[in-house]
Amino acid sequence: MSHQTKVLVLAAAVVGSVYAQSQPAPNVFNVLSWSSVFNQTVFNLNNGNEQAIGVLKQAVPSVYAYGANGLNGPLSTAALSSTSSFKVDTSIVQLNNAVNSSIATALGVIPLASPASGVIFQTDPQTGVELPAASTLGPVFTERGETIGKHKWYIGVTHDDFHFTSLNGHSLNDLQVLYKGGDQSGIVVNSSNLTSYPATFDMGADIRLSQDVAFITYGVTDRFDVSVGLPVVHAAVAARTYNGILYDGGGTGQQGTNNPASPNNIDCWCAGTFNPGAFVSPFRNFTEPIIGQSSLGKTGFGDLLLRVKGTVIHNQHSAVAVGADLRFATGDAQNYLGTGTNSVKPFMAMSLYTSAKHGIVLAPHLNAGWQFSGQSVLGGQLQPKTLSATMTDGISTLTYDGAPLTATKGYLPDVFSWALGSEIAFGRRNTVVVDLLSNDIGWIHGAPGLVTGCAPTPGFAPINLQSVTVCGPTGIPTSAPTSLTALQSVTPSGLTGIGTTGTGTTSFSQYSGAFGYKARLIGNLVFTFNALVRFDNNGLTARFTPLYGLGYSF
Repeated sequence: MSHQTKVLVLAAAVVGSVYAQSQPAPNVFNVLSWSSVFNQTVFNLNNGNEQAIGVLKQAVPSVYAYGANGLNGPLSTAALSSTSSFKVDTSIVQLNNAVNSSIATALGVIPLASPASGVIFQTDPQTGVELPAASTLGPVFTERGETIGKHKWYIGVTHDDFHFTSLNGHSLNDLQVLYKGGDQSGIVVNSSNLTSYPATFDMGADIRLSQDVAFITYGVTDRFDVSVGLPVVHAAVAARTYNGILYDGGGTGQQGTNNPASPNNIDCWCAGTFNPGAFVSPFRNFTEPIIGQSSLGKTGFGDLLLRVKGTVIHNQHSAVAVGADLRFATGDAQNYLGTGTNSVKPFMAMSLYTSAKHGIVLAPHLNAGWQFSGQSVLGGQLQPKTLSATMTDGISTLTYDGAPLTATKGYLPDVFSWALGSEIAFGRRNTVVVDLLSNDIGWIHGAPGLVTGCAPTPGFAPINLQSVTVCGPTGIPTSAPTSLTALQSVTPSGLTGIGTTGTGTTSFSQYSGAFGYKARLIGNLVFTFNALVRFDNNGLTARFTPLYGLGYSF
């Protein structure tokens, strides 16, 4: 896992706390990260009393929690407060990249209604008359094996709405994100650099995408047609970040309650802070109950789709076609209107037809294709800006991570997709469509992996066993010990952070069912309705998505 992806900002939620600082993001791409940007007050000691000496404006709450007992241990306040000691540059903003990549992947694999015409034509070789050629009105999300017919046109529009409610099975409104710690600091004790302790953040998000797609298809020959699709996309994200906790030590500064080894000493998170140079004390900086919130929505043109398709086999009961989809990066990726890179997807489509019995025709179909994409900011890494602030004590100038945030570029995952289903035609005016759709993501260029993990705080053993969770050998939380003896046999032991964490890149599959109905209204005007239902919890999940459309052939 890269240094920048160790802490996860899968930020969050529809309605933020009224007390949270609202940060207007410059674009939808930055909403998640800007919900964790806040103005952090810096404190210092003045004759033993805490005194505010300045503010770190638009700071990214980087994790600076060290394995030391702070003010009661061998370290001095000066060592803990010196910016030169703080070398860890991992912030909670960085795993926002996992969400961005998931959204980019979703944009790339969201099924578009097929530009295959509901009514297709062929010329009768004996009479020269153009006649409707297929016995069904065609599929919804898949391609049919036939083309539209020589010099024929098809125009169509569709509308669908995706409301993403979960990420890898975890509700976007109720996420706990884990930073496992272990990064090396610049503080040296006994010739060894101290490493950072774990942290967790509670987050919630609301992510919505809707598409209005216009298609035009033209039949160049009886066996070759070309389609162009242009979506208008509306993307909206609302997010908030709160309840940041640094798991540094075993307690909250209360004397003799949390450290059985030293019952008369204050056991505090004295070396924990969310930004360098912020004064470290038993009562501040190790928690941030409320961090921030942000929201934004944008509407604009998405990525232009060009589809070419040629029929290679065609007879009375079957048709097979090959083709390719080309997506051009015409949509604004930083507002989630497009993927930010060109992509290509070669595909094959096969349609089979039974003979009509009592006016009913069964038409099984199969599609398969593999999409490859280039590099995009949605596949890259967010990078905070290095800022500085001069404190009112006149002697302290602190350097910290803050906004604005920029992004590098990285490859989007490849997607192998297939679909298996059937049309059932009831006469020539009504067709029911049932499909199983699959996307196998990341076989070559992997997608960011997210799992539930835990990270105990080393070195402390709280008396209250109910507050302790132990990490199993795979990093998955297990049950708490039943006795202090059992607790002490666990290494490491202590308070435990549990949450979603990054695991580098991985591959996974997504499965959906599509249940559609097409009706021939007047002439060659066809109405389409479809319900898309997700069956799994991998990646971003929109459980139910309706689609409506109209198409006309001439």
